Amino acid sequence: MKRFTQAISLLSVLLLLSACGFQLRGQYNFHFENIALRGMENSEMNRNMNLQLQILNLKVNPPEGAQVKLNLLKELRDRSIVTFSATGRAREVRITYELTYSVTDQKGDFLIATSQLNQRRELTYSDDQILGKEAEENQLYTEMQRDIARQITSRLSALKLEPTQINQGKVIK
Repeated sequence: MKRFTQAISLLSVLLLLSACGFQLRGQYNFHFENIALRGMENSEMNRNMNLQLQILNLKVNPPEGAQVKLNLLKELRDRSIVTFSATGRAREVRITYELTYSVTDQKGDFLIATSQLNQRRELTYSDDQILGKEAEENQLYTEMQRDIARQITSRLSALKLEPTQINQGKVIK
């Protein structure tokens, strides 16, 4: 009887999730095989983006040239105090990460115009735990960068290239 109620409750949860349109992320389908990653070469964001693209089986910066060029233009990190304690010390801090990027084809025409993606997190702050809070802040920045890399790959998978744009003979430098 217990197994029966568990099975019924599991089926009802699955039914509710499917009725609201919930879907697992699934696999990305790209309409191109290789991509040139440019800008911010020595940054952590470039490394995260490169890793994300390679995990999805795209050739990054191939020697024979690329069909699409992803330009990482600018990143901005910001830190601001949200709340103060009664003694005037920071109690809660908001950190923000912003990335400006664009995507072009082989001719230099924009597939995705210059755009910005933002991530924001809030964390409690304590003067007694400065080193721990600094490590937590760095971890949050890394998570925000990974999330933005996933958002960009999602947008790249939505690109529909015309047959004239998929010419592997031209090199994007």
